[in-house]
Amino acid sequence: MRIWNGYGSEHSMNLILIGQFQTVAEARAVTERMKALEALAEAEWSDDDWRSRDERMPPEISKALYDMQLYDMGRSDVDAYALDHRVTRDGEKIRIWTDDTEIQGFLKVLLHHGAKVEIFSRHNWDEDATPIASEDDANPAAPSDTSDGDDGGSD
Repeated sequence: MRIWNGYGSEHSMNLILIGQFQTVAEARAVTERMKALEALAEAEWSDDDWRSRDERMPPEISKALYDMQLYDMGRSDVDAYALDHRVTRDGEKIRIWTDDTEIQGFLKVLLHHGAKVEIFSRHNWDEDATPIASEDDANPAAPSDTSDGDDGGSD
């Protein structure tokens, strides 16, 4: 048996990012931009070379980012598009599902194109951004405190 001793976590973030745009055309353009970034990331960074990844920006990525006018994106921002995620569009809204904590590349594209962005974990919130009731909420173990905070003492 191997015991892994290291810093980190295999716990999934289960994040959802929602970008709200003013028009359907803006949301559609961002969806296409994200597809292009995913193709670029997968072409430049495959699953079999992750251990020896070169941190420098390859010329192909630099040129593609320049052509897309995404001047503030770096190598790690593009690499996030090679990791497991899903992008959908419904009208003016784009939803991005990811288990990774590295979401800066997604945020940069959304904000660059004028989105109002909402981020939350599906561990605590439904996909429609309503809180998920915990088991404690459904079955309270202790009686609730109904006092008004006044303990009768002087302050």
